[in-house]
Amino acid sequence: MLKKFVFYFAVFCLIFVSCKNSDIGDMNQNSSSLKSVAEKKITETDWTFELEKDRLSQDISVVNSIEKKIKLTPQVLLNSTYSKKLEPVFPYVEGFGSLNTSNFNSEIKKMTEEFASSLCKNKFASNLFDSSDIYELALFSFELKNCWEKTFDFPYPEIDEKKSEELQNQEKTGENSSDAEKQTIQEIILFDEYILGEPFEMNSLCEVPVRFVQKKGFVDVVLYFFKNPNGNWKINQLQILKMQKKFKKDVK
Repeated sequence: MLKKFVFYFAVFCLIFVSCKNSDIGDMNQNSSSLKSVAEKKITETDWTFELEKDRLSQDISVVNSIEKKIKLTPQVLLNSTYSKKLEPVFPYVEGFGSLNTSNFNSEIKKMTEEFASSLCKNKFASNLFDSSDIYELALFSFELKNCWEKTFDFPYPEIDEKKSEELQNQEKTGENSSDAEKQTIQEIILFDEYILGEPFEMNSLCEVPVRFVQKKGFVDVVLYFFKNPNGNWKINQLQILKMQKKFKKDVK
């Protein structure tokens, strides 16, 4: 009986060891297979160069000009001497351009704002042009009015000349008119606001992009300035670059 037990035990051990080795072999085979697949993936993959490799390994939790014990927050960074050495980042409007007006000639900027403010009220600042260039203003006015209804689907808001004349006659004869009536007749708001773009100046010439905005859309205009023989800046040309209606979902 003891001999049979020893015999069966020996056979069991042999079978167990054989199965164990088989499992290990399968594991090694699977492991080798997975490794080869991974290595193949790595070698066949086109890897890009690391972007800003130095910044990825750089500790940005502290700044040299700020003591480590001070908690670094956006407010602290903006008020530090470190931030004053950084190049400013200006907003950019897609389809219009940069809004960087830091290098705007003060005289040209003042004239641009005067023209833009006047146009928002449906008035044309002819005083900003030399007498020889007034026709440019007339051409601009014609193009703006001609393309207005085609773009925005409503007529160009014109001042009622007849009512305006009646109002002037009433004032001459001493008759009183309501402030609302005077406002309605004398002033029409063409645009709600305007945006100044980045100017470009070179050799006594300067061009300034301006976007005029109203609830139905916008008009992009470029003003061209030149310095006349008297040394004064004047507008000698203006051009409509784009008139665009907003989609309904964009209209507030």
